[in-house]
Amino acid sequence: MSDINDLSANINACAELVQTGDADRFLSAMTGSPDERAVLFPLYAFNLEIARAPFMSTEPMVGLVRLQFWRDVVEGKTTAAHDVAGPVTDLIAREQLSAPHLVMMIDARESDIEGIGRQSADAVTAYARGTSGAMMMASDNVAPEQAALSDLGTASGLANWLLSQPDLARAGRGHIMPSDEMIAVLADEGLGLLAQARADLPRKGTAAMRSAWRAKSVLTRAKIQPDLVRDGGLGGSDFARKGRLVWLGLSGGW
Repeated sequence: MSDINDLSANINACAELVQTGDADRFLSAMTGSPDERAVLFPLYAFNLEIARAPFMSTEPMVGLVRLQFWRDVVEGKTTAAHDVAGPVTDLIAREQLSAPHLVMMIDARESDIEGIGRQSADAVTAYARGTSGAMMMASDNVAPEQAALSDLGTASGLANWLLSQPDLARAGRGHIMPSDEMIAVLADEGLGLLAQARADLPRKGTAAMRSAWRAKSVLTRAKIQPDLVRDGGLGGSDFARKGRLVWLGLSGGW
């Protein structure tokens, strides 16, 4: 009973981390069942931990050591009394999270250690596939449509990358603001991936799939008004954003 209580407390701690650090994914996870949330909150908290690691210090070795800790956790080489590591290890053991997908996410984050100045659309797309695409696959590692889930996650990752431009600029680290041409290429790529995912995935979605609920509107706005990417106005109305997610949760769509 103590182990069950400890795990439940850790999942609640993960939920609090996600609510603070990744509000959109927190909201989408809340549209899922308790069983879905018990997987998604640790997964999203894990993502926050590895996303922050490269920015913990200007000394690259600090970030590398932190990412190596998470690699060891995922590969079963270390155990830790940690609010996120505990449930992640448990979910891997129960085959509800796929260790290879989590390793893909860590590999992609290692590229942030030396700087974040991605200069081509191909580099940004590869990064989105290795981070958000791998995370979407990890969220349902037994689904037969793994390639389509990767496409959906990658499209969401591209939208989030465009949304994050003001924050990335403030972080520095060699970041280069994308040109209008690059924004258009990324928006088209993301919209194409979304269309392909729509064709390949069931109409009824999971809470994980609903984490991409903003992607189409964000990518469309970026394509039409690239200045919004740099000005921080890409997000649109908060009311419309949350209202659409409520509707998707009630209807079971994504």
